[in-house]
Amino acid sequence: MIELASNYTCTGCGCCENTCPHRAVSLLPDKEGFLQPNINTDVCVECGLCVAKCPVLNTPDFGITGNPKAYAVISNDDREKSSSGGAFSVFARYVIQKGGIVYGATMNDKLQVSHVKVSSIDELDKLRGSKYVQSKIGTTYYDAKQDLKLGKIVLFSGTPCQIDGLYKYIGKKYINQLITLDLVCHGVPNQQFFDSYINKLKQSTHLKEHNKDVTGYRFRKLDSWSIVPTVKFAESKWQVLEQEDNAFMSSFFHLMTFRECCYKCQYSQKNRVGTYTIADYWGIGKDGLKFNKNVSAGVSLVLYNGGPTKDILVEMHDLAYIEERPLDECLKYNHNLNAPSVRPNTRNTAVADMLDDSISLLEYSQKYNLLENKWEHMAKKTIKNIIYGLGIYNMYKTISYKIRGK
Repeated sequence: MIELASNYTCTGCGCCENTCPHRAVSLLPDKEGFLQPNINTDVCVECGLCVAKCPVLNTPDFGITGNPKAYAVISNDDREKSSSGGAFSVFARYVIQKGGIVYGATMNDKLQVSHVKVSSIDELDKLRGSKYVQSKIGTTYYDAKQDLKLGKIVLFSGTPCQIDGLYKYIGKKYINQLITLDLVCHGVPNQQFFDSYINKLKQSTHLKEHNKDVTGYRFRKLDSWSIVPTVKFAESKWQVLEQEDNAFMSSFFHLMTFRECCYKCQYSQKNRVGTYTIADYWGIGKDGLKFNKNVSAGVSLVLYNGGPTKDILVEMHDLAYIEERPLDECLKYNHNLNAPSVRPNTRNTAVADMLDDSISLLEYSQKYNLLENKWEHMAKKTIKNIIYGLGIYNMYKTISYKIRGK
């Protein structure tokens, strides 16, 4: 009898599902909505290939075991469409200009997050912007391998466990054509959790389009590294989410809603699986070496992790501002480059409560202390409105960043 990773250790990377030649493995949601491997015993021939490929049951292939090179990156283009400094767009443009294929996460018009491939600059908007939901890999490992067989350069972006799953699936035959970007990941909520949140959000009396269908959701601003979620209903403008209406991102930053494996993540360290690692460059220039560029619109951290692929970032100076930085600086301000997120006791019930139709966002936020003091919240909102109205947001953000380090 084949035994794959348990519900507590499986990352949901999809390697087993893509690997099985008999299509005996499928990823199905568990009671919390997280995708877990299920084996169809009527089809399975117990060849063991899925076990041999599983990243959880086998040692990760880290690029190097020394110190990666650290870079600060700010895209010359696409800044109004990208989170942080737009590093993903820089790599994607480079690869497409070389005739390559890019794989990454997108959110469709049904607000479902999955991996897709694009082959033109015009399609890159599908992949830009952060998605704080675990994406469904589907057949993209298989598709990427087919592109590699055709001699294409392939860029694949995802969480570290997804990148490790890709490497385990593909093997090393095409490794020189493959460029991977692993994200500095806090942990992943699932699609079912997000769907339940959206359904509760439609009932909010604070929003102008009460009880209408949600047609768009942004997890953060696209022209900076600020975490300001917004929602769009049919024929309405984008609306900022505050207090209980922002329960999804609030619970995310309270670390309450991740897969169980995320709290023991083997990839949360400076040794990485991707060719490169990308993240927000929190704390840049705050201590020691100054950073002379404006940070208000965001800065990307890029680590080059070695491996068989040469450091191509040095070839991208026409696409971005690129500056090598001390490794210690980015390690200090990026917790998940040092250790996994700490599992809070609230994780015991937080996912199940969001899935419970009888619990409103207000009740959820009150139970898990996600609400700011009413008067403090109003004061912050008023100050922000004044700052935006006077057109001095960039100045405010730069000063605030220097003081707080993020």
